[in-house]
Amino acid sequence: MADNAPASRGPMRPVGLALAVVDRVAELQPIGASDLARHIALPKATVHRLLLALESYGWLERGAGPRPRWSLTVKPIGIGGRAIERKSGLRMAALSVMDSLRHETGETVHLGLLHGDKMLLIERIDGIKSVGIFLPVGTSWDLTWSSSGRAILANLSADEQREFLRTPRYRRRSETDVIPVGELMAELALVRERGFAISVGIAGANSSSIGAAIFDRHGAPFAGLSLSGAVDRLREPELMALAPLLVEAARRISMGMALQV
Repeated sequence: MADNAPASRGPMRPVGLALAVVDRVAELQPIGASDLARHIALPKATVHRLLLALESYGWLERGAGPRPRWSLTVKPIGIGGRAIERKSGLRMAALSVMDSLRHETGETVHLGLLHGDKMLLIERIDGIKSVGIFLPVGTSWDLTWSSSGRAILANLSADEQREFLRTPRYRRRSETDVIPVGELMAELALVRERGFAISVGIAGANSSSIGAAIFDRHGAPFAGLSLSGAVDRLREPELMALAPLLVEAARRISMGMALQV
């Protein structure tokens, strides 16, 4: 059975299968029932029943036609937004700062939340300048694949970094080339000293970014703020010029988090 389909048996299996369907539809939407069944290695009849059940509860919707393709509804957005605010209040503290940063720079601003060993995009404010990549809210990626993710990683404790680096990590520009641990650690030391990380020319996206960590009231990095733009505009000198504005914005959000109880 595919990794995305729960292998356990018993009374919780239907719940696991439904969640697997939601995850895969979110990743591949719009997608037909037959293709979805192949992706999660389940019988088409089982997948069809799950799709209908999830539609009846408002999680999925289907397009028109005799062979409809399925997509998520907006219901997960509302639920996810409430979960994020209940957990941290991050968006409330960040939105006005992000909007000011967008107006000051003209660049697209992304806000990501640390989620396990990945970054989860929870807010994006689009700038007026070209971006080179469009990331939907809800996108997740490895910490090493983005400037804001590496900024968080650079500020984790030594024990947390060692645990993270037990798993091989891959460069965005080549997802088959493992980053040597020594090289990554040297980069993280520089990021921590500077207070920000940069990514120039992510392969396949033609974009660059600069990111800084956001800290909770205990001083732990738990989120990241970044500016992103097309690589033909944002090379290293341009990113370095944006650094003071980004670092100050991240500091302001961290101060807002420190005031929360």
